[in-house]
Amino acid sequence: MSASQPEVGGERSGRLHLLVNPEAGRGRAGQVAQAVEDTLRAAGWGLRVTRTLSPAHAEQLAGEAAPGDVVAMLSGDGLMARVAAGALRSGATIAPLPGGRANDLVALLGIPANPVTAASRLHLAAEQRLDVGLVNGRAFVGVASVGFDSLANEEANRTRWLVGPLVYAYGALRALLRFRLVRFQLEVDGQSQTLRGWDVIVGNSGRYGGGMKICPQASLSDGVLDVLTIGEAPHHEFFGILGRVFQGTHVQHPCITASPARRVRLDADQPLHVYADGDIIAALPCEVTILPGAVRVLV
Repeated sequence: MSASQPEVGGERSGRLHLLVNPEAGRGRAGQVAQAVEDTLRAAGWGLRVTRTLSPAHAEQLAGEAAPGDVVAMLSGDGLMARVAAGALRSGATIAPLPGGRANDLVALLGIPANPVTAASRLHLAAEQRLDVGLVNGRAFVGVASVGFDSLANEEANRTRWLVGPLVYAYGALRALLRFRLVRFQLEVDGQSQTLRGWDVIVGNSGRYGGGMKICPQASLSDGVLDVLTIGEAPHHEFFGILGRVFQGTHVQHPCITASPARRVRLDADQPLHVYADGDIIAALPCEVTILPGAVRVLV
């Protein structure tokens, strides 16, 4: 799951618009925002700072940036996806900084987990071009999923007393208590199939939930999506599958299939939401596609 090779290296500075989601990471982003601002100014960036009011506000600001401007985000993965959507329109370069609970994207890109440390190194960053996924035309960067994952995400998002990977594990355990198998209708690059099972996962980055390697072969720069399905299996076996996701060895289970694709159409016999980067992105039915190398990112 490696990103593309750097296009540009060496020291850099210039105009930078820092978007801060003060609620991200249960308030963590807001607590460290001033230290991040001070660090960026000390590194020579011409800095503008905005506290975002909503995900739509962040996307709007990124969409209004000038081509070549840098838009940094102190937030979680969900807001980063919305900023990427804005950057697709404006041509801005984005710079993720860790401010959420899971921070899967920044970890995958090798960005330091400490937001102040990450800010101190941003002027030395290299530019990479990364793929962007689309669900019914809406952008995502990491992983889109539907099925059991829909319920697990709902439970995790309701939970306020846990942080980091534990909140997603707790959400999964809660979801197990009320989940029933789904009959999915899939069309993968024109090939139709029906699946009764737990989940359909479409990975761009392949990592979510605070370090779960759900699509271990996925890459942010290969121009394709990774489609992983978890078919019919009893609850105790599925629980064992969940335990292997952090190592990526779950793909060896016989109820799991994985394949690359550029276009995936999904529907099901239940009304389910599709989650991407931790947030609801669409309701079924949906179509998932890929935009290769569509956004510039500093890492």
